[in-house]
Amino acid sequence: KQWYQRRVRGAVEVWLDRHKALFYRFVPLARDVNIGDISSRVKLRERLKCHSFDWYLENLLPMLPTEARLLASGQIKNTKINQCIDTLGRRKANDTVSHYRCLPTREQGYTSQVWMYSKKYEIISLENCLDASVADPDSKALKRVALYPCHGLGGNQKWYYTPTQQIVHAESQLCLTVGEPGKSKLFLSKCDGSGHQIFTFTNIYDHDDFEI
Repeated sequence: KQWYQRRVRGAVEVWLDRHKALFYRFVPLARDVNIGDISSRVKLRERLKCHSFDWYLENLLPMLPTEARLLASGQIKNTKINQCIDTLGRRKANDTVSHYRCLPTREQGYTSQVWMYSKKYEIISLENCLDASVADPDSKALKRVALYPCHGLGGNQKWYYTPTQQIVHAESQLCLTVGEPGKSKLFLSKCDGSGHQIFTFTNIYDHDDFEI
């Protein structure tokens, strides 16, 4: 495991250029990994005249989220119950999304609370996006929120973060809502401006003024 961690951090330091800050935001414990002297690998990259990481993002990885492609990132905190949206380590398609006490950056499990809000209006955790399928917005049935692989097509995975700090599901026009701390499922309900629907992101880079 330590060998793998050294290899990963070494690759980050050699290749990611200015984008390594985003990696460390998601994996803050990686800063503590001792990678030793990597000057020979840096010189090898220079000698081979390898492209910058910006070039790879532009030409080979146009879907990869970077800070330039984000509106916000970090923990998504509900101010009413003082908890953060959390995958609880789940990564399978259709896994339920929950909320949990907000963890400090160096505590085990923190990365399950780190999200990216893209300029395509996706809320992303690793390869998955927040997803909600709502057949009838007016029905009284519980409208659950789940993880699903990001498809880049909007629809069920498109969310608007409003000036009133609500997160609105674009397709249904319902708001992301938390229950009380003992009822940790995330769901959609009619937007009413209650504290259970108010969220803050750790980092805001840009903001579109969506009204509901």
